[in-house]
Amino acid sequence: MKFKIFLSTLILSVFGLMGGASVDENGSLSGWVWIVIIGIVVAVIAGCMQSSAEEKKKRVKATADREKRLAREAEQKARFEEWSSKYLSENGTPDKTIIIKPNDEMEIIHVHEGKKQVYLQGKMYNFKDFINVTFTDSPTIIKGKTTATTKSNTGSTVGRAIVGDVLAGPAGAIIGGTTGKKTTEFQHENDRVIHNYTVVVNINSISTPIVRINTGTDGKTTNEIVGLINVIIARR
Repeated sequence: MKFKIFLSTLILSVFGLMGGASVDENGSLSGWVWIVIIGIVVAVIAGCMQSSAEEKKKRVKATADREKRLAREAEQKARFEEWSSKYLSENGTPDKTIIIKPNDEMEIIHVHEGKKQVYLQGKMYNFKDFINVTFTDSPTIIKGKTTATTKSNTGSTVGRAIVGDVLAGPAGAIIGGTTGKKTTEFQHENDRVIHNYTVVVNINSISTPIVRINTGTDGKTTNEIVGLINVIIARR
């Protein structure tokens, strides 16, 4: 953006020079004008080179960040696979598994129905340890955009966007009569709700009476965990 403003300023400067006292008696461009033009051209070229260097630097950084992220993910996956192999050898194959987040032993639930045990957030619990379960939601509401369109009696329209609630009435309401020739129509987009769910499990433990499982926007997994814990409580 800064480079575009710089380039526009230079172009305007050239036109200013061309339109001013920039010619000699023979009608040719004065020597100082040529010097200025050459200087401007050099500045533009330098600006282009700087912009290209900055873009290249950004691409190199983005590539490096991506490689680091992939390396971290590969390392985390290797650790999880090692942990999973050890877990299965010690506890056997679970009857039910819920994966909250992949490749994270703290974000997985294993249920061993035969032994009446549940692996949850790095600990093994007995069925009888579960007392109650519920969930909470801390949503974020993003207001829908409101567009106001003014129509004249000739059919022409003028629209503008407004962020926030419609103060003048419901969506699609037409407000007119103030000028006798124009009406304004408001169209309001639906608000968006981004959920942030947390499953809250009450455990029969003095040290850790509450276990919270954050499931984010995943309502399906939230319901599955709540339903599973309810079944465990019924069978304890």
